[in-house]
Amino acid sequence: MKQILEYCFKNKHTSPITDINTGEVCCSDCGIVLKEKIVDQTNGPGTFTNEDYLKNVRNGPPSKIAMSNMSKSSVISKKNIDAVGKRILSDNKAHFSRMRLWDSRSKNSSKERNLMRAFTVLDAYASKLSIPENGKEHAAYIYRKAVSKDIIRGSSIPSMMAASVYAACKQLGIPRSMDDTSKVADISKKKLSRTYKRLVKNLELKVSSFNTDYVSKISNTLAVSEKTARLAAKIIYDLKKENLHVGKNPIGITAASLYLSAINYDEHISMQKISKKTNISTVTIRKMTRLLRPFAAKYLKSIDIEA
Repeated sequence: MKQILEYCFKNKHTSPITDINTGEVCCSDCGIVLKEKIVDQTNGPGTFTNEDYLKNVRNGPPSKIAMSNMSKSSVISKKNIDAVGKRILSDNKAHFSRMRLWDSRSKNSSKERNLMRAFTVLDAYASKLSIPENGKEHAAYIYRKAVSKDIIRGSSIPSMMAASVYAACKQLGIPRSMDDTSKVADISKKKLSRTYKRLVKNLELKVSSFNTDYVSKISNTLAVSEKTARLAAKIIYDLKKENLHVGKNPIGITAASLYLSAINYDEHISMQKISKKTNISTVTIRKMTRLLRPFAAKYLKSIDIEA
C-alpha cells in the first residue's frame, strides 16, 4: 500500500478518499483500491440525512431534571495530559489548574449539595409511591424553582420534596393522596399541607383538586368489576358538570360513587370496608352518598340504598 501511495503522490494525484458504504479506501484520480474493509473508528455514523440525524446521532446520556448535574457532569483529571495521552504544554498548565479549581468549587456549593440530597430523597419517594418518570421529573422541576426563589429556607428537604411530589401528582392527575405522601415521607399531614400551600402560593402553581382520577386506584383496592368502576366514573362526571364537587374531598366522592355503583351491580361492599381501604370515615361516605344520589338515579336500579 505504501508503494501505491508513493506512485499516486508522484503523479500528483489527490489524497485518497473513503467509501463509507463498501469500507474501501480508494485513490480519487486513478481509482486504485488502497485498502479493503477498514475498521470504523468513529463513535457513530459518518453522514446523516435530514430524517436520520435526530435518530442516529450520539450526544451522550439524556438530560434529566431529577439529577443534580442534569446528566452533564464534568471531570477534569489531575494529571496534566490531554485525551490523546500527550502532556499539556507548560503554557497551558496554569489555565487548566484554574479550571480544575473552579470545577471542584462549583460541585461543593451549598446549592449543589442541597440538590444532591434532595434528589436522593426524591428517588426514594418516587419508588415507594410508584410515581412514573414524568411525575418524578415534574417534582424535580418544582423543587428547582423553589430553590431558585429561595422558598426552601426554613423548611427541611424531606418536607419540601414531599410537597413538590404531591403538587406534581395533582398537576399531572396521578392519584396519590396527601395521606399516602405524608406516610411515605414520614411527616405529619399538617406539616405537609402547610409546606404544600406555601409552594402553591409562592410559585403560583395551578392545581385542581379534581383533575386526579381516583376511580381506578380505589376500584382496584376494593376488587370491584370494571363495569362498577365505569358507572362510578359516569356519576362523578355528572357531578362535575354541575360544579358540586368544589370544596369536597375527591377521595370521599369517589368512595361514595363506587359504593352506589357496587350496590347497583349486586356487589355488596360495606361502608366500613370502603372506609378502611380509603382512610375516609363512614360519616363522610354517607354524606357524599346523599349528595350523589340525584346524579346516580338515572343509572341505578330501584334499590334500597343505606341512608
